[in-house]
Amino acid sequence: MNIVTSIARKSLACTLCLCGLILLISRPAALQAAEKVSLQLEWKYQFEYAGFIMAKEKGFYADAGLDVDLIEYKTGIDTVDSVLSRKCNYGLHNSSVVINHGHLEPIILLATYFQQSPLVFVTSKAIKSPSDLIGKTIMGTPDELKYSSLALLLDHFYINKKNTHFVNQTFNIDDFIKHKVDAMSAFRTNQLYLLDQLKQPYNVIDPADYGFVMSAVNLFTSYAEAINHPERTRRFINASNRGWAYALAHPQETIATIYQKYSKRKSMKALSYEADVTRKMMLLDFFEIGATNKELALRAIKQFKHSGLLPAEEQPGTFLFDEVIHDFDHSATFTDKQKLYLQDKKLIRMCVDPDWMPFESIKSGQHIGIVADIFKLFRAELPIPVQLVPTGSWQDSITSAKERKCDIFSLASSTPERRKYMDFTTPYIKAPIVMATTMDKFFIDDIATVADRKLGVVKGYAIAESLRDKYKNINIVDVDSITDGLKRVESGELFGYIDNLMSIAAYIQKDFTGVLKVSSRLDQDVNLSVATRNDEPILRDIFEKLVVNLDSDKKQAIFNKWVSVKQEVMEDYTFLWKLFAGIALLSFGFIYHFSRLNRLNNRLRVISNTDKLSGLYNRVKMDSVLTAQKASVDRYQNNVSLIMIDIDFFKEVNDTFGHAVGDTVLITLSDIMKNNVRATDYLGRWGGEEFLIVCPNTGLTDAGILAEKLVRKVSQQAFDQVGTVTISAGVASFSKESTIEDSLIQVDKALYQSKQSGRNRVTIFQR
Repeated sequence: MNIVTSIARKSLACTLCLCGLILLISRPAALQAAEKVSLQLEWKYQFEYAGFIMAKEKGFYADAGLDVDLIEYKTGIDTVDSVLSRKCNYGLHNSSVVINHGHLEPIILLATYFQQSPLVFVTSKAIKSPSDLIGKTIMGTPDELKYSSLALLLDHFYINKKNTHFVNQTFNIDDFIKHKVDAMSAFRTNQLYLLDQLKQPYNVIDPADYGFVMSAVNLFTSYAEAINHPERTRRFINASNRGWAYALAHPQETIATIYQKYSKRKSMKALSYEADVTRKMMLLDFFEIGATNKELALRAIKQFKHSGLLPAEEQPGTFLFDEVIHDFDHSATFTDKQKLYLQDKKLIRMCVDPDWMPFESIKSGQHIGIVADIFKLFRAELPIPVQLVPTGSWQDSITSAKERKCDIFSLASSTPERRKYMDFTTPYIKAPIVMATTMDKFFIDDIATVADRKLGVVKGYAIAESLRDKYKNINIVDVDSITDGLKRVESGELFGYIDNLMSIAAYIQKDFTGVLKVSSRLDQDVNLSVATRNDEPILRDIFEKLVVNLDSDKKQAIFNKWVSVKQEVMEDYTFLWKLFAGIALLSFGFIYHFSRLNRLNNRLRVISNTDKLSGLYNRVKMDSVLTAQKASVDRYQNNVSLIMIDIDFFKEVNDTFGHAVGDTVLITLSDIMKNNVRATDYLGRWGGEEFLIVCPNTGLTDAGILAEKLVRKVSQQAFDQVGTVTISAGVASFSKESTIEDSLIQVDKALYQSKQSGRNRVTIFQR
């Protein structure tokens, strides 16, 4: 009996030990020292931050192994800077998009708690619509009046410093009550309660009612925190969500906690009012607590670009926490040192040649061409964004690199001069150097024979440096761009223009067919690399890894997409020239006649494809373009989008001012569109006041951006006699499954919807 009792006691003791061990294993956060982290609030303690307060008070952060310091806002604190400079781990912002001096800040969005921003304008009773604000006095913070939904609303209704008086926000409603201001920025959660208590009459103008919807109470962090501490960040998000769930389920307890332990700035009734509005702003019927809405953020960026408040070249990159972690885990195998460098770098600024197709170009603020597509592959491997720095010329790009305004050249050749400020990767593109001349020139076997003639090279190009070293007396003339150089050859100002074969062939085929030709193949090639600033050598190592690992099949597919010109092998015509010199001289008259006839034929071809009034492609030409682009989609599955445009109320223009004025409107409108579409787009007059744009290698989103740009440009133009004219646009795309007719019906339906929705707008057809 004693033995049995002893065994039982030992068994019980072992069981208790085992249970204790299980508890130790199952609750490591409670046993380990809690990690200290901080959250910078964007305002004072109030119900707007209830979830974070209750996560701390109810021990949810402690359960997650975190010791969280909730930092109340103080005058002068820049929340975004505090997080990006790592003074604190996490922060809150009243927008999922943070813009500073026209640039997107590289924040990582972790969670969104107010799916609709409570930021509104409170106005006097006489002001009932946004247009009534013109000429009035408006109070708001500089950030609210420049980079918020309020700013978008003001811009949409053309309310600006020229026609309206703006004053800085004092955060004192007495300025509104005493009529010092006619309108002020306010939060539905705060100022409206105070005004109601004072029985002060007012109106509310909410940007959301006009399509400018943004979020608020956005939890964010830095790249460094997200990448270095992903698990800690995830625990912080989950515990915060848990705190919000508790706060919403126990509002009275939460209000009492805030009032008794954190701040008595607001009364219990005011906190209760704020709690009710908070629940409405969270849109819990549609969103889970903390859900991030990427589409809403991208839409806000698009609206800022459309209004001109954000440059078109600004790109958000990857900004959602889960996507950042995924991209970093699946990026190229960088060393720990390289990863740390990229985390600190946050953003890579890139300069390009803005006029060097098919390699690259800047059109409508976008980087396009072979190199742009290759950099899409590089971007997929990099955990931080690559941002285009727009320049007007290659020389501007060189100057920017020297001044360290950009970190890399997307494509450049190594020269002794450039190596003073840039490093170079292994070349990833190689191209032969040739010279273009007018059609009447014979093939030139040796460039030295024409070294004394004026030969154009784009200012800053490496080939000029190389030629000057090789031919001491060569007469190199700097030109601004390849287009400038070829035009000066055509006019006879230059004997020839020197560049790589791919670029010259592309430009001759596009703009100089039958006028210019390749007349010489130089005995050298250009080797093109990614160039990186030489004061940060680790950047070169990173891009070297990307270049070396570049998939050859993907690279070839990109070349096939952009290069459709057949490159024929040039023969050595030296012997033939000597043999038939006499015959050539006798035939000179024939050659001249043939050249002139060829130019006339080309002119006839242009006339047959061109609408006489507008100078755009006509319906016949556009039909052939549609057929060719549909065949391309069917074969290569590339993106081709259509934009159909119609002039609003054009019949009234003709009826009121006459058809002569109507024709002037058509011509002016055509010029606006010609100057704002991309070099790769086809623009034609579809009929009457309708126009069609075919956009190769362009998705619906980018086509929509282009269409919105055109709508905006036209609305800003002053037309002679008529004044303001607007256009409406529809956007659709080709697909392998649908016919050309189907796509035209779709783009026409989208245009019709724009007309029905009030005109002066863009509608994208959604399948």
